[in-house]
Amino acid sequence: MDNSDEYKEALYTGVSAARWDVGKSANFLLSSDQFTAMELELVYMEGFKPSDQMVELMVAFLEKYTLKPDGITVVLKEIPAMNLGEYTTEDIAKIEEDYRERYNEGTTVSVFLLVVDGDYKKSEDSSFTIGAAYRNTSLVLFGNRIAENSGGIIKPRKAILEATVALHEMGHLMGLVNLDNDMVTPHEDEEHESHCDNKDCLMYWAIETNSIFNYMQQSVPTLDDNCELDLRANGGR
Repeated sequence: MDNSDEYKEALYTGVSAARWDVGKSANFLLSSDQFTAMELELVYMEGFKPSDQMVELMVAFLEKYTLKPDGITVVLKEIPAMNLGEYTTEDIAKIEEDYRERYNEGTTVSVFLLVVDGDYKKSEDSSFTIGAAYRNTSLVLFGNRIAENSGGIIKPRKAILEATVALHEMGHLMGLVNLDNDMVTPHEDEEHESHCDNKDCLMYWAIETNSIFNYMQQSVPTLDDNCELDLRANGGR
C-alpha cells in the first residue's frame, strides 16, 4: 500500500472522503494527527437560522474534546427554503451535494451541518426525529420540529434544544457509542444501539427523538465518564 503523503491526502480529503459511514472519521475529528484545524459549515434554510448560543455551545464542545491547535471556525450560509414538508435521507444527501462547499483540505477537517425547514420522512405521529448523523462528517437538524417544540413556558429554549440535539449527533460523528470507536468500558444501550446506557448522558438514545422531553434539562446534558474515556482513547482530549 502506498503510504506517501500524496496518497494520504488523496484518500482523506475532498468529496470522496465525505461519503463514508458515521463514525469512520472519528479519529480525524478528534486528534491532530492528520488534521490540526476544524471547519464547521452550517447551512440552514431560510427562516431556520440556528441561534448564536447554539453555535457558541458547539464550538465550546469541540474545543473541549478535540485536539485542533490551529482552531475551529464556523461558516454560516442561508439557502432557499424548499417547503417539502418531509425530507428523506436521499433528499438530505442531495441537498448536501448541491450546497456543501467545504470538504477536508490540507490540514483542515470539515463538518457539514444542515438545518432543513421540515420533518424527517420516517417520523410517525407518536415518535419523531429531531436530528440525525447520516455520513461521516454530515449531520442534519429538522428545524420545523425544533421550532414546534421550543419556547414558551413549558418547552425548552430553542438554543438549548437545538444545541442538545446537534451535540448528540456530533458525538456520533466522533465515534460515540461504539461506532468505529472501541469502548474503553462497555456502555452501549442493549436496546438502542449506538447510544449510551446512562440516561443522564448526552448520548442517551432519547435525545434525538421526541422522547427527549422526558429528560430535557435547562442546560445541555454533558457526556458521562465512559463517553469521555472513549473520546480520549481515540485521540481526543
